[in-house]
Amino acid sequence: MHTSTLIIISLLFLVIAFLYSSVGFGGGSSYLAILSLFITDFNTIRTHALLCNIAVVTIGCAIAYSKGFLSLKKAIPYVIFSVPAALLGATFKLSERTFFILLGAVLVLSAIALFFQVVRPVKPVTDRKKILIRSIPLGTGLGFLSGMVGIGGGIFLSPVLNLLNWEEAKNIAGIASFFILVNSIGGIAGLAVSGSITVLVPFTLCVMAAVVIGGLAGSLISMRLFDALLIKRLTAVLIMVVGVKLLAEHI
Repeated sequence: MHTSTLIIISLLFLVIAFLYSSVGFGGGSSYLAILSLFITDFNTIRTHALLCNIAVVTIGCAIAYSKGFLSLKKAIPYVIFSVPAALLGATFKLSERTFFILLGAVLVLSAIALFFQVVRPVKPVTDRKKILIRSIPLGTGLGFLSGMVGIGGGIFLSPVLNLLNWEEAKNIAGIASFFILVNSIGGIAGLAVSGSITVLVPFTLCVMAAVVIGGLAGSLISMRLFDALLIKRLTAVLIMVVGVKLLAEHI
């Protein structure tokens, strides 16, 4: 890979990590979108999207937990079966065409979910049994899909929780970060088990350094200077463009 390309990708990843971490996401969908423009090997794309996700949301989870925005009691039910589901999804050996079609579809759906995410009154549920009944199936399904395409799944979980009014906005961000973290770890484990994990030095080191810097800055700022809804919608438009492009090229 040319040095200029590496610099461009690293700078884009730094900005993506900054913006996504400031609203509680890891940026996996955008990492996939950017990488798909420069790299054709989908195992390389999935590996680096997951690694960058892990780096960013680890920081986000630590900060959210320290601020009281991440309740493990609320977050764990979503990941009880999502991790093995993500691992299973990551072991699927897809053809290049199938992967990019699936990726394009996921990016389009992600963009739609992200664009139409709104803040609505919460309908709290305190019954433990009801919480498990609703959160386990949702987490499992999103975990499997996340593992297949190489994202953490928070970009799906957050809008769903928002639309269903299950949690307060600040708690949704914390739960989404934790969900992304554990599913990304499950996804990486799945790639390792299937022998599909692909690391490129110095490319891996450069993009990881970029997202750590961006993620730390974004998590600390926590959207005090920016309109979170505006950033989500602008990001959604960019993801939609890449998703449609991928579908048009591979269908």
